[in-house]
Amino acid sequence: MGVITGSMFVNGAPLDDSFQRKTGYVQQQDLHLETATVRESLRFSATLRQPKTVSKQEKYDFVEDVIKMLSMEDFAEAVVGVPGEGLNVEQRKLLTIGVELAAKPKLLLFLDEPTSGLDSQSSWAICAFLRKLADNGQAVLCTIHQPSAILFQQFDRLLFLRKGGKTVYFGNIGEQSQTLLSYFESNGARKCGNDENPAEYMLEIVGDESTDWFGVWKGSEQAETVEREIAEVHRHKEGQQQNGDDDPTAHDEFAMPFTAQLREVLVRVFQQYWRSKHTNGDGPPTIRDMC
Repeated sequence: MGVITGSMFVNGAPLDDSFQRKTGYVQQQDLHLETATVRESLRFSATLRQPKTVSKQEKYDFVEDVIKMLSMEDFAEAVVGVPGEGLNVEQRKLLTIGVELAAKPKLLLFLDEPTSGLDSQSSWAICAFLRKLADNGQAVLCTIHQPSAILFQQFDRLLFLRKGGKTVYFGNIGEQSQTLLSYFESNGARKCGNDENPAEYMLEIVGDESTDWFGVWKGSEQAETVEREIAEVHRHKEGQQQNGDDDPTAHDEFAMPFTAQLREVLVRVFQQYWRSKHTNGDGPPTIRDMC
């Protein structure tokens, strides 16, 4: 409802067509071509989404690194299949993340509820892996709903929104969530118990409409600090953008030219059709079938 206004910048420059190719987006649903293998799915992403200045062999070598990184060696040659057959839930989620990592996102890896549908052990494995990526310099932005206390501690910063997209907190979580808890407690919230999950605590506090936490945030010192930090980052990156030498193809919408896209997609479609015919027991397809 309503109208949202503002400006979006990347490295000090307005958002352009290249933003999507420089960003990895891990969907909540694990959607993959059921007739392809895990390795083929990763190679397809790497081939079309990494820059054309990178050779195919380099892209394939990076795919092998991703397979090792995600510990997918045991099922790298497995066919994805349909839900209930083929890869299990955790393996599908790993493949979903792997497909985006294979693209080598330059700016950001965004994940939409990566622990959805997973048990506690699998959720921990996914979050621990994201923690490892962040520690090695990959920017990770992740949405998560009601995490356990141990998962919540894997994140560095929190953007907490209430109904209507209103910000009630944006900043560091802190060791044992102390930075976050101190903010709410210093603004009149009850003290969080030692045995409480900080994530559930803050949802309960903000759900109490007796306090306008959106108004509290707007008038807080923390909000002013965030605004100053954003302005400073923008000024710093803007100067880098103006002074740095930029790749002439860096702002193109697609990483690979149309002919390369057409070739890879045609091979993938023909391969899918061939395997589908064999899987259904109808025999190999004819040229007329493919046309």
